[in-house]
Amino acid sequence: MVDLSRPIFCIVGTDESINVIGRGLVFLGRFAPQAMALGVFIGLLAPWLTDLMRPLLSSAVWLLLVLSLLRVDVDAVVAQLKRPILPVSTTLWMLIASPLIVAAILTFFDFRPGVEAGMILAAGSSALFSTPVLGVMFGLNGALLLVVLVASTLLVPISLPLIALFLLGFDMGADPFELLVRMSALVTSAVIAAFVFKNMMGRETLVKYAHIIDGWAVILLIIFAVAIMQGLQARIIDAPMDTLVVTGLSFATYVGLMILSGICFLCVGGKIGRQGLVSLGFISGTRNLAIILAVLPPNVDPDIPLFFAVGQFPIYIMPLVLRPVINRLLGKTKV
Repeated sequence: MVDLSRPIFCIVGTDESINVIGRGLVFLGRFAPQAMALGVFIGLLAPWLTDLMRPLLSSAVWLLLVLSLLRVDVDAVVAQLKRPILPVSTTLWMLIASPLIVAAILTFFDFRPGVEAGMILAAGSSALFSTPVLGVMFGLNGALLLVVLVASTLLVPISLPLIALFLLGFDMGADPFELLVRMSALVTSAVIAAFVFKNMMGRETLVKYAHIIDGWAVILLIIFAVAIMQGLQARIIDAPMDTLVVTGLSFATYVGLMILSGICFLCVGGKIGRQGLVSLGFISGTRNLAIILAVLPPNVDPDIPLFFAVGQFPIYIMPLVLRPVINRLLGKTKV
């Protein structure tokens, strides 16, 4: 019988190899932002790895969602669902209000249409699958982040094609019902898998091996970062300054959405609390760009996929910058 006091990865191998792997995963879990930042540059500097990792993209996304469910307290999620106003309003803010506000702001600028379209679509996308895992690592409200993640993931197949059609004037070529079915299957299967693992391992074991679970999450994030960088190195070589400008705009979108959301919820949020406010600002900036890349029509403006490709830089680099900022906002004395 398997000893489930050890994490799943320890089922096979000698004790010595298990200890080495475990220490490596704990190290990655404790230094997740640094490892994530390194991962995005690995994908950029080693293009041959992008072809190798690309087939693992879908599996990495699914496993990240499973790990998010493992790391978040189920009781806290249930408690959050009993107070649905905050997660519902946050989801509507992310999927509807944010792209409308960004589109209004962009009327004062003169960027290329494809870049503007990328910024608007990013502002209307769902939350990034890794957000609850990172939120727990940073001491944020993981239950709230998870509920918003699931809600925005299930609704974005309906909202995003409408945003593209009415704000940008093009059909994404995606069937909302088909996308909804795919997203529902993704979420449901992840919930079932997480439920099975939670019952096999028990709450105490999951808490004990939290850093190891975080380490696996970081590995999956690195796989994703490497895979999503496919073709970007060639674009940088061909047009370095242009790519740099678009990268700067992707950072501005990431940070701008966080600040805009924080100000909005600070003004209207009532008794959210500092942790809740920072959590909502964090998830409002960390958007799932891969889901948009997957459904873009083939004849779309090439600036749009470029924006989503370089958009991985803030996603993977900003946690390194944000961690000490979040610690300060939450009143923590240690990183």
